[in-house]
Amino acid sequence: MQKFTLHCHTNALGCFDGKSTAEEMIKRAEEMGFETIGISNHLIWHPNVSGPSPMFFNDWNKTFEAQLRIKDEVQEAASKSKIKVLFGAEADFFPSAQWRDGFEKLITKIDYDYLIATTHFIRTADEKLMCNIYHLHELPLDLKPEDFKGMVRQHWQNIVASIESGYYNFLAHPDYCVVKIPDIPEFNDYRWQIIETLDKYKFPFEVNTKGFNLIGIQHPTTWMLKELCKRNVPTLLSDDSHHTSQIGQHFEKAEQLLKESGCHNRWNMDSLNK
Repeated sequence: MQKFTLHCHTNALGCFDGKSTAEEMIKRAEEMGFETIGISNHLIWHPNVSGPSPMFFNDWNKTFEAQLRIKDEVQEAASKSKIKVLFGAEADFFPSAQWRDGFEKLITKIDYDYLIATTHFIRTADEKLMCNIYHLHELPLDLKPEDFKGMVRQHWQNIVASIESGYYNFLAHPDYCVVKIPDIPEFNDYRWQIIETLDKYKFPFEVNTKGFNLIGIQHPTTWMLKELCKRNVPTLLSDDSHHTSQIGQHFEKAEQLLKESGCHNRWNMDSLNK
């Protein structure tokens, strides 16, 4: 079984969405015999982002300060650890030049060990209206159905653009939006676009086992996973843990699924040193 986990969240600063401290998460990984754990809290910054969550930042300086404080927490916890501890971020991608400029400043000033590509928002093309998929009730009441559909389309296109951006080390939960947005046949067209892009760049993607808890199936969906394995796209397991009890959760089940899917290209920690 894979002996590392990189998609882990903590309760850093009292505003991030994990339920355990970095020290608690690291200690649990040690107890489970893991060789490496990576702490990768959300990095959600955009001038137009808003909403009920305190981990959404629209001020660049506050974003920078928060990420530095998280890094300090992780490094302090790592100093007490017997296993390797990495500092990363699950960083939402947006295509605009304004976001890119701010994001590039962040990753230049903060030395992350790795970055996870992710898209948690639906948005308009101009990025003036955006909404986390867990907060769809925050959308304007007068939003037209065709405009909502366009925002969902932008979400899927965003995933493809994040793969192509060159910023990231691997892709998180490719079809995550179906947790809150009913799956429809049209979504399979977008899944194929993601498959083709991952294949083109041989870009690593995760099998996110948290999906077993949320919708009874991993991300990505099984037919998509089998197609990616057939194309020999590198993959790794991610628990997307938000609590110590979730570290390595369903890894054995996912390992069996990868075997059945014909996976022969497992992404490993050596890739971070390339």
